[in-house]
Amino acid sequence: MGNKEKGSNAERELLKMFSASSWRAVRVAGSGIGEESPCDLIAGKGNQKFAIECKTSKDKKRYLNKSQINDFLVFSEIFGLEPLIAVRFNREGWFFINPKDFGIEDTGRLLAISLEDAKQKGKRFSEIFSQSEDFSDLIS
Repeated sequence: MGNKEKGSNAERELLKMFSASSWRAVRVAGSGIGEESPCDLIAGKGNQKFAIECKTSKDKKRYLNKSQINDFLVFSEIFGLEPLIAVRFNREGWFFINPKDFGIEDTGRLLAISLEDAKQKGKRFSEIFSQSEDFSDLIS
């Protein structure tokens, strides 16, 4: 299975998680192809609306290009969406990370987050996307 297929499967997995939690989410067409669609999912319930960039990693660290994060933040701001980066480390599950916490390690052109840092800084799906409609204190 190629990287693109793995990424698409991860996005579909999150869509099912949102649906099972009474949220609505859509995959963004052409995500990852260019600056025109710099997020993978848009999810919402009530007044809470999120732009989500999905990443998976078989390693203990995940890297993202700084310009990709910047494009994602600009996109989120234009549409009034809360930005979250969802990272799934194999056999560890999903962590939802505020983009400002993603760059724990700066390699120059790339920003990285380790599994250990994701566990400390990130939140699990149920911590953010519960049945409640007020989540603003959870992602700050």
